[in-house]
Amino acid sequence: MRLSISLLLAGICLPASLHAQDLGNLPQDTQDPTIVVTASGLEQPADDTGQAVTVITRDEIQDFRSLDEALARTPGITVARNGGIGQTAGVFIRGAESYQTLVLLDGVKINDPSAPQGGVDFGQLLAGNIARIEVLRGPSGIVWGSQAIGGVVNIVSDQPTDGFEARGRAEYGYRDSAQGFANIAGTSGILEGSAGAGYLRTDGISAFDENLGGTERDGYRNFTANGKLRVNLSEALSLDARGYYIDAKTEFDGFPPPNFTLADTGDFSKNKLFVGYTGANLALLNGRFKNRFAYTYTDVSRDNFERSGGADVPSFLSQGKLDRFEYRGELSPVSAVTLLFGAETELSRLDTISPAFETQPNRYSQRQNAIYGEAIVRPFTGLTVTGGLRYDDQEKGESETTFGANAAYSPNGGATVLRATYAEGFRAPSLFEKFSAYGTASLAAERAHSYDFGIEQNFLRNAAQARVTYFNRDTENQIAFDNATFTYLNIAATHAEGVEAALRLRPTDRLDVTGQYSWVDTTNRSPGANFGNDLARRPEQTVSVSADWQSPWGIGLGAGVLVVGDSFDNAANTVRLDGYAIADVRASYGITEGIELYGRIENLFDAQYETVANYGTPGRAAYAGVRARF
Repeated sequence: MRLSISLLLAGICLPASLHAQDLGNLPQDTQDPTIVVTASGLEQPADDTGQAVTVITRDEIQDFRSLDEALARTPGITVARNGGIGQTAGVFIRGAESYQTLVLLDGVKINDPSAPQGGVDFGQLLAGNIARIEVLRGPSGIVWGSQAIGGVVNIVSDQPTDGFEARGRAEYGYRDSAQGFANIAGTSGILEGSAGAGYLRTDGISAFDENLGGTERDGYRNFTANGKLRVNLSEALSLDARGYYIDAKTEFDGFPPPNFTLADTGDFSKNKLFVGYTGANLALLNGRFKNRFAYTYTDVSRDNFERSGGADVPSFLSQGKLDRFEYRGELSPVSAVTLLFGAETELSRLDTISPAFETQPNRYSQRQNAIYGEAIVRPFTGLTVTGGLRYDDQEKGESETTFGANAAYSPNGGATVLRATYAEGFRAPSLFEKFSAYGTASLAAERAHSYDFGIEQNFLRNAAQARVTYFNRDTENQIAFDNATFTYLNIAATHAEGVEAALRLRPTDRLDVTGQYSWVDTTNRSPGANFGNDLARRPEQTVSVSADWQSPWGIGLGAGVLVVGDSFDNAANTVRLDGYAIADVRASYGITEGIELYGRIENLFDAQYETVANYGTPGRAAYAGVRARF
């Protein structure tokens, strides 16, 4: 009997060629743009999903210091930042609010429960050891749940490698800015690991626009560390641990008396982020049934201080925590069908205090549970159809049911890909919106319905690729602050539609040209004086072009242009933000196969512009450094 049971278990746990790592929201190869994980939560060819996904690899990320700068060149995305690097930055996907974007860092949700709307400050996320960013545009509530109305940004740090690899860079430039990053990765027996750290400091620019009288530079420093460890106990069972840590200090400008308008101040904030992940991956049935069990933890703290009488006085202290337990399964009963299913429970906690006005902290918490299922069906060669359903239940709120479906069809082996998507998304009310002194406990979730159609065409033996997508989204029950009652209510609605076009040319192995054009028309549908207005800080048109050429002599040359149209800074559309164009140039020289000198000039023509009214942006800036890889 013992022998027969052992044989049965051996048959169930036959070695799988891949661990269940592709269920952990991370791609095994971070530099392969033809594979995506964010569309469905598992690795799949980009041609097999009807959703719009853009992959940004290390070669593109390394030209920027922060992730918001890299994302600004992505189709359908605009960025607004309150000054220079390190200042508060919001990312708007297809015209949705910045807090309607779900953000993953190494597979872990990092949306801040202590933020008023539960958003993410992209200004604290540096590009240093980031190997890949996937951007899913459009609602995606099935796998990702709450907040994925605009889309999902999936950020991946350096992964373990098959052999040993070390990489790093050091840079100095504009306004006494210095940064250095390093990462090592490798495999030894059953262990795979990756670890890195980085530091950036700068004197910065005045957050209050220097063209309007700002004189005091608002500096920034950021220490970041990342680590991953995987233990392959067998070809069917592996254990994962991941961690990511940020410790940053941002100087910013406030609204001092007696005018209470933006001006130079000595204010600063201390920001910390810790992300932790532990998981077990088990592949059964000869790899046809993959399972992931995981616990994730996110801890975000934001402490603001004012300079008063020569002392640093705390003005606002906050901490948000997320505890999540996740199960995700993938079953392939036949080669043409993949079933994805899962369950989650999440406890979000908020702890805030304004010492000048409060003696006791505000502490709120809420648990949310969810189950979901999704089917990916390939009925015949070239066609992939995906559909799914999700159910969320809030401990102190309503339940939500979300549906989504998409299809991708290629009649010619990937040369032409036709895509179509219908998607729903929702954002559960934040802890602040529900339970604070301004909250309303009975708030309903924001809900969005969206559809898009797209076509992708490859030309000239894949030397040219063009993609065009049309999208249309309606969002209702949006939560807004009601000036009449001084509370948050479900009183807002918005509409967004647009076209995203992208082009990539690789006429030779040495020349790479990319470009994108986005037309995003947003409309306020909320009853009242602002009905029909544009949404604030949502430019209708953006264009970006980038070209890189690698010479036969080890010299690399590149240039890029970003053009952003006019927008408004407020809901009343009375404060205009003029459009702008910024150009960058860059060059590199390989001293050896693994060591490279580089330099770049950002904002070459010293354009003067604002993405948030009265907040400055950097002028012409030059940087030089060295990159190494062994």
